[in-house]
Amino acid sequence: MTLTSKRRLACLAWVVWLVTAASAGAQPASPPVYAVKPSDVVVPEGETLGEFRRMIQPFKNWTLICDESLRSKRRVCNVTQSIVNSQGAVAFNWSLIATADGKPLMAMRIPAAAGVGAQIELAMGDSPDRIVAQTDRCDTNFCFATIAIGNVLRRHIRAATPCLVSYQLPQTGPVMLEAPLDGLSGVLAKLK
Repeated sequence: MTLTSKRRLACLAWVVWLVTAASAGAQPASPPVYAVKPSDVVVPEGETLGEFRRMIQPFKNWTLICDESLRSKRRVCNVTQSIVNSQGAVAFNWSLIATADGKPLMAMRIPAAAGVGAQIELAMGDSPDRIVAQTDRCDTNFCFATIAIGNVLRRHIRAATPCLVSYQLPQTGPVMLEAPLDGLSGVLAKLK
């Protein structure tokens, strides 16, 4: 290759680079798109924005969540605990709630893979005292079971007894985990 050919090739490369750079500069880059993130609190049906308030208060092992309608001055609270696996997915959740007439219930949630009719067993104390509940409905994420708060569970709540929870998942087999009652009586004392 002669010196003249090398110069022509270098000149051609420079022209190609210049045209490419000019065409890239001629196309305006799309500006980034920004949007307002909606609230994590979903306003219940019948309530309006600005007229509904949620209060979240952490306690040892439990979280108190109170929703209040500022318009009707009605406040509904529940106390909840979630046990997660090593990937952060909820393996067990239970919430102390009240019925419309004020009776306390424990609503439990386990993964939807368990299916309707799955048994959830709570074993508390040295004996142990056992309570068995059965899931009665499921959605895409969880299956649900509810038990009344009777004398046995009340006694273990007051004593802050460790609670061993067990249930079966069809694909993976038995699940056993500890859901501590410790801290629950302190939350309930704040609600009085």
